[in-house]
Amino acid sequence: MKIDWQIAPVSDWQVDVLVFFGMEDSPEPLPGFERWLNAQGQWLSGSSVLRDFQGKLQQTAVFYGPPGSKVPRILLAGLGGEEKFDAEKLQTATAAALRKCRELRLKRVGLPLFALHGLSVPVGKALEETLIGGLLGLHRFDEFKTREVPSSETPGSLVLLDENEPDEDLRAAPHFAESVASGVCLARDLVSSPSNRVTPGFLVETAKGLAKRFGFRLDVIDSERARSLGMGAFSAVAQGSGEPAYLILLEQVPSTPEKTAPLVLVGKGVTFDTGGISLKNRDQMDAMKQDMAGAAAVLGVFETLGRLKAGGHVIGVMPCTENMPGSRAYKPGDVVKSLSGLTVEVISTDAEGRMILCDALTYALKFQPAAIIDLATLTGACIVALGSEVAGVMGNRETLTKEILDIGAGVGEKYWPLPLWDFYFDHLKSDIADFKNVGDRSAGAIVAGTFLKQFVPEDIPWAHLDIAGTAWADKELGTAPKGATGFGVRTMVELVLTWPELGIR
Repeated sequence: MKIDWQIAPVSDWQVDVLVFFGMEDSPEPLPGFERWLNAQGQWLSGSSVLRDFQGKLQQTAVFYGPPGSKVPRILLAGLGGEEKFDAEKLQTATAAALRKCRELRLKRVGLPLFALHGLSVPVGKALEETLIGGLLGLHRFDEFKTREVPSSETPGSLVLLDENEPDEDLRAAPHFAESVASGVCLARDLVSSPSNRVTPGFLVETAKGLAKRFGFRLDVIDSERARSLGMGAFSAVAQGSGEPAYLILLEQVPSTPEKTAPLVLVGKGVTFDTGGISLKNRDQMDAMKQDMAGAAAVLGVFETLGRLKAGGHVIGVMPCTENMPGSRAYKPGDVVKSLSGLTVEVISTDAEGRMILCDALTYALKFQPAAIIDLATLTGACIVALGSEVAGVMGNRETLTKEILDIGAGVGEKYWPLPLWDFYFDHLKSDIADFKNVGDRSAGAIVAGTFLKQFVPEDIPWAHLDIAGTAWADKELGTAPKGATGFGVRTMVELVLTWPELGIR
C-alpha cells in the first residue's frame, strides 16, 4: 500500500473513505471527528449507526453519505477505553479499519491528520503508529497460495489529508513507518515460509541481499570454519543435518570517523527443530519451522536500519542450522567443548538453541561490544509461564532490562522480567563437565537464561529475550495476522536508534 499526501481544503478531498477514531462509551466524539461532523457531516448526525457505535477496540462502523458526495463513506474505528489508551491501541484500531477497507475493496483510503487530535499521544508519534499499524495489519503471507483472494484487493493508497503543509517530522512519518513495517514483514515472511525453502543457506542469501542493498559488511562462517575456530557446541547441533550450517555476521558501520563499541544482536536461527535424538512429539512439529524467529528478527532490524540510513555501530550474529536426528547427530550423554572453553554435558539434544547461542555469544565478545542482546525461541517453559503475547526478558543489568520493557511497551511488544539468581545454576551442575545443558522441569526458561549467562562476562551488559510464545500467533492479534508476528524487530530498532542516549554501562 502506497502512502500519499494531499494538501487541500477539506471541500476538495476525494477518497473512497475517510477514517476517524472513537473512544469507548465517550459522550463526545474526538475533536477531529467533531470538526468533520460540524463542517461536512450533517448527513451523519441522525444516523442510527452512529448512535450504535460503542468505540470498543477493533470495532468498526461504516457510514454512507448522500449520492454525489466527494467522500462517500466514513469509517469509524474504536480505540477502547480512554484510561487504557496507548500507541498499541491506535495500531490495533488502524489495522482493524484498513482490514475493513480491504473487505469492502476500497482502493483510496483517506486519513485526516486532525483525526489524530485529542489523543494522549503526540500527533507525530500517533501518525507513525497509525501508519505502522495499518501496514502491519494488512500484511499477509500468501506466496504459496494459488487459489487465494488476490493481494490486489488491498487498498492501493492511504492518503494523508491536511489543509496546511505538515512540518518536517510529520512529512518523515511515512518513510519511518514503511521502513519499520518492511523489517517486521521480512521477519514474518521468513518465519512463515516452509523449512524446505528457508534453510540456513537461504538465510545467508537473505543477509547477502541486505548487505548488497544497504552496504553492510557481511561475513559467513561455514561449518568447517566454525569447527576450526572451536565452536564445538554449534558444530555438535549442526552435524546431524545434511543442510550446511552457517554463522552469519552482518555489520552496520557508522559513517562518523570516531570508533564506537557496537551493539550486538544475536538471533537464534534453527530453521527446523526435530529435537534431534531427543525427538519431539509429532504434534505440531510442523511449527518448528519458526525456531529461527530470533535470526529473522535480527535480519528484520537490519532491513529497517538500512532503509532509514540510521542507527550507529550494530552487528548481527546469527547461528543458523537445522537440528536433525541423523546418523552423525549429537547424543544425550555427549560432552562438547564450547568456543569459550567451557564444557557442556548434553542431557537433551532438544535444548539445541542454547548450544548454538553460547558459541555465538562467545564469538560476539571479539567485537568488544557495548552490549549484547540475544533473541531466541528458546523454551516452551516461557510460554507456560507468560503465555503467547508476552516475552521473557533476563539479563545482567537492571537498567538494560528496564529499557527493553519500556521500549517494548511504547511500540506494542510486551516483555516481563525473570530473575537470574545464582542458585538457579544448581539445576545445571554436572558430574563430568562444567555444567549440563538442561535441568529438571522447574524454572525452565530461567535455567536456560542461566545457561547463557555463563558465556557473558559481567562487565558486558547483556539481555536475553525468550520470544518462544510471541514469535507466532495462533489467531489474529491486533496488527498481527494469524501466523508469524515479527516480534522483537520494533523493540530492537528503537533500542538501536536511542542507544547513544541511554547511557547503559
